[in-house]
Amino acid sequence: MAYDNSARQARAQQTRRAVLTAAASAFLERGYAGTTIRSVAEASGVSPETVYKTFRNKVTLLKAVYDVTLAGDDEQAPIPQRPEAQAVRAATTPSEAAAAYARLSRMISGHIGPLLDVVLGARGTDPDLAAFVDQIDDERLIGATMVTRVWHERGWLNAAVDAGRDSIPPAERARDVLWTVNSPAVYQLLKKRGWSDAAYESWLAGTIVATILGEPAAPTAARGSR
Repeated sequence: MAYDNSARQARAQQTRRAVLTAAASAFLERGYAGTTIRSVAEASGVSPETVYKTFRNKVTLLKAVYDVTLAGDDEQAPIPQRPEAQAVRAATTPSEAAAAYARLSRMISGHIGPLLDVVLGARGTDPDLAAFVDQIDDERLIGATMVTRVWHERGWLNAAVDAGRDSIPPAERARDVLWTVNSPAVYQLLKKRGWSDAAYESWLAGTIVATILGEPAAPTAARGSR
C-alpha cells in the first residue's frame, strides 16, 4: 500500500500560511528591522526552528510574503495565468490593451503597495534585501518586455515611442516607459496625494495610450484603385 502523506502536506501548508500571515502583519506594523523570526514564530504558534526550516532567513521570508501579497493569495497560479493578465493578452485594440493593463497594474500595486514601502524603506540595511529589491525591478522589466514585444508585433506602438534622439529601438523605449509608469512606487505616490484606485487606473490607461500605444494606420488603398 502506498504511503498517503496528504495529511502531512496539508499541515505543512497550514503552517506556511500561518507564518506568512503573521509575518505580513509584523512587517507592516513594525517594519523590516523591527520584525524578528522569533516574534513571527510566536505569533503563528510554531517554533523559530520551523520558520527557519521553511524560509531559511528573514529576507526569504519577506520574499515569500511579497509573492503572496503580489498575487493576492497563496494559490500556485502565477500572475500570467490570472484573468487580469489574460485580459491584457486577449485585447484586440490598443485602447483595450491599455485599459486591461491598467486594471492589472492597479490590482498588483493595490496588493503590494504598503509592503513595498517596507521593502524600499529598509533596502540599505541588508545586502540580501538590496538584491531582493533589484530582483523585483528585474521581474517587472521582464513583464514589461513581454507585453511591449507583443504590442510591437501587432503594430500598436505610436510615433511618440520613436521620438527620442538616441539609438534606443522603439520596442525597448516602450518597455522602459511601461516599466517606469507601472511601478508600484508611482501608485503609492499618487495614493498619498489622495488619488482613488479608479483615478489611478484611468490615468495609467491614458498615459499608456499617450506615450506607448496608438491605433494602427489604416491600410493604404492599392495604387490605381478607385
